[in-house]
Amino acid sequence: MKSSCYQSKRQKIFRAVLLKKRVEGSCLQCYQCNSESDPKCKDPFSSKGLVDCNTPDSYNYNRQYLIQILPQDLVNGVTGAPRYCHKIVMQNGATVRTCLDGNPTDLNHSCRLLNNQPSQASADPSKRIKYCSVCDKDRCNGAGSIAASVPLAIFALISSYLYSKQ
Repeated sequence: MKSSCYQSKRQKIFRAVLLKKRVEGSCLQCYQCNSESDPKCKDPFSSKGLVDCNTPDSYNYNRQYLIQILPQDLVNGVTGAPRYCHKIVMQNGATVRTCLDGNPTDLNHSCRLLNNQPSQASADPSKRIKYCSVCDKDRCNGAGSIAASVPLAIFALISSYLYSKQ
């Protein structure tokens, strides 16, 4: 009886440690800036604006600065949805780095959503997306993330081109 009680306590401690690690791990840190208000947000990147994705600061930033650019679904977010780092370059050259909701089984879903939004057909270049990337590591939407995602960007460009030919 004593050993089963010991195992039960041990299992509880193990579960608590796993849960703690899961909660700690869910607080992704991303750069958050908009080159229209912070020129250092563009490449070459040198901004210092880090934010924990699950904080009110992240959501409020998106609502305040990105509501005119991004679809409302992405700006407002979905309660409990995982958030990932994004780097978005607009046709007019503006660069946005932020946390947005994402689909853990398909990280590029949010970029496809951005590329397929009605404002993409708009003549206003400040609302048209030139490039979008998503990543799931701390600080991954900084300068180094673009080099790592060049093959993905090329694939996305070719896919977009082939899709537009249909």
